[in-house]
Amino acid sequence: MLQRELINITEFQRRVWGENGTTLTAQAIRNQLKRGDLAGQQVGKLWFVDWTAYQQQTGDHLVDAVLRAG
Repeated sequence: MLQRELINITEFQRRVWGENGTTLTAQAIRNQLKRGDLAGQQVGKLWFVDWTAYQQQTGDHLVDAVLRAG
């Protein structure tokens, strides 16, 4: 089993869209985390994205949902 790498939303934005890219807002990313559309977790008041799970996404929503559940 791979070690999970939890990263904060700012780091997620930087890794996905780059330093000068147009990103989703932090609120939009938090909403995706709350809905389960994006793998991650809340620690205290802060939200973190599971970078390992994000990199393993296939683009197929059904397959990705099964992989997140497993």
